[in-house]
Amino acid sequence: MTMKPGTYNVKAKGHGSSYMPMKVTLSEDKIEDINVDSSGETKGVADEVFNRLPKLIVANQTLNVDAVSGATISSHGVVDGVAEAINEAGGNADEWRNRAKPAKKTIHQNKEYDTDVVVIGAGGAGLAAAARSIQHGRKVIVLEKYPQIGGNTTRAGGPMNAAQPEWQKKFKALAGEKEDLEKLAATPIDKIDPEYRADFEALQKQIQKYIDSGANYLFDSKLLHEIQTYVGGKRTDLNGHEIHGNYALVKELVDNALDSVKWLKKLGVKFDDSQVTMPVGALWRRGHKPVEPMGYAYIHVLGDWIKAHGATVLTETRAKHLLVKDNQVVGVQAEKSDGSQVTVHAKSVILTSGGFGANMKMVQKYNTYWKHIDSNMPTTNSPAITGDGINLGKEVGADLVGMGFIQLMPVSDPKTGELFTGLQTPPENYIMVNQKGKRFVNEFAERDTLAKAAIANGGLFYLIADDKIKATAYNTTQESIDAQVKAGTLFRANTLADLAKQISMKPEVLEETIKKYNSYVDAGKDPEFGKSAFNLKCEVAPFYATPRKPAIHHTMGGLKIDTDAHVIDQRGDVIKGLYAAGEVAGGIHAGNRLGGNSLADIFTFGRIAANTAFKESN
Repeated sequence: MTMKPGTYNVKAKGHGSSYMPMKVTLSEDKIEDINVDSSGETKGVADEVFNRLPKLIVANQTLNVDAVSGATISSHGVVDGVAEAINEAGGNADEWRNRAKPAKKTIHQNKEYDTDVVVIGAGGAGLAAAARSIQHGRKVIVLEKYPQIGGNTTRAGGPMNAAQPEWQKKFKALAGEKEDLEKLAATPIDKIDPEYRADFEALQKQIQKYIDSGANYLFDSKLLHEIQTYVGGKRTDLNGHEIHGNYALVKELVDNALDSVKWLKKLGVKFDDSQVTMPVGALWRRGHKPVEPMGYAYIHVLGDWIKAHGATVLTETRAKHLLVKDNQVVGVQAEKSDGSQVTVHAKSVILTSGGFGANMKMVQKYNTYWKHIDSNMPTTNSPAITGDGINLGKEVGADLVGMGFIQLMPVSDPKTGELFTGLQTPPENYIMVNQKGKRFVNEFAERDTLAKAAIANGGLFYLIADDKIKATAYNTTQESIDAQVKAGTLFRANTLADLAKQISMKPEVLEETIKKYNSYVDAGKDPEFGKSAFNLKCEVAPFYATPRKPAIHHTMGGLKIDTDAHVIDQRGDVIKGLYAAGEVAGGIHAGNRLGGNSLADIFTFGRIAANTAFKESN
């Protein structure tokens, strides 16, 4: 079938709920050009799709192309967009879909490398370890099993926890924050584990001094960050086993997090110092938010930096086994996507491959915290996060810690697990209502508290926002909002009553809920659920409802490490030559991770791993 020549403007579904405008230029019998406007996509998640697929389709004149690993939705979006253009032009897209696949290159060339440091996993922890190793003058190879770098860091919200009191003093305290501090300080000392007691008593004095001063600025300190990390992670599993963060690791994290921010700035990451923010479940406003959107801000700066400074980055290269000689890890055996073998001999091996949040069988195998995790529960994770590094560590005798504690992200897309569809605002502006239109939890609480409350209320709930609250939403645009409303994944109305009808609630119930909430904002107190920080009321039309549901987000457990990022074996000894950083390691976050602590973790311990490897290889 011949097609009407021309350039066709179409829209294809991208990652999450975004829609990508596309220009497809066709002649009578050929696809001449494909131009994808991916500006609405989550940067860094599917970049390789837009680089690879259009070229592949045009070069081979077929829509029968394989999806790019880790970006299936966006891959199908590109193919579907071109198919729509072909049909509009009078062609038969089904015929194009059934054409022969592009011939695969059959050259299998095994390769062998010698280097100082090999890093397994090119997310934030891996890129930080690589960059710091290069700063030490080391030769670095980075292995990444997927076609592009980024891992889970690309999907992170962006705010990174680090106490910086002089900066935070520039911001006023929110209603309820002082009361939160007083409540924490009033914790009986016998409820605090012995190793944390001296620091807790020092924090009590800091808080009392702040309260007595009558000041109205945002208070913070390293001690507050430490104790909130400890208290926020102290949990008991279904078997009665209690866990809390390893004191030395938690202290290492909070003491060095601000240095990580400063180090990132020197490498080129720009932070917006005009605002301090916090992700859901962070418990405190200490988030340093990049200017660029989400975790991409870190990934592209670090990725560009290491490549410019001589690192060898091997994508589509999966580490299969660690090489061991004389009781020391001395390299990696890896495999390319074409089946060829890659052997890397190295003085130091740094595991930064993430957790196992995209491996449902592994999640269900280890889970001891949740009564039940459905096999079809979505995940916020990159498909790459399948526990590879943990299995590599186990092969050489590494000990594991905290594996049963799985974090659910309460405010995830019900279908995709995405974090940044709909309107995702800071928690002080959250209004979470169940399917009946009633609030059911303190929205400022920890993630597991929110997730448990959501599950008890049927799983599905809604975030309610107005036009003013909308301005505080993370990483969204009006175009994206409009597209999601049109697609039916986000609801909008000029009155709360109409909004309630759209989501099958009784209008009077939702109206009463919001009326009460607004009165709590005015009073600065929440007598229903004890929400401890407020900012904006919900009163300016139009009003929005974002459907949310818990999804698998973070696996707290992993390889046992010490403060130098050595991997520890089951006898309690250091495994020579092997280091780990980020979600592949356990012990810091214990039973529940605070929002914003993962980025502080990966960049802090990524640098520590590189520093230790450098010292021990000389």
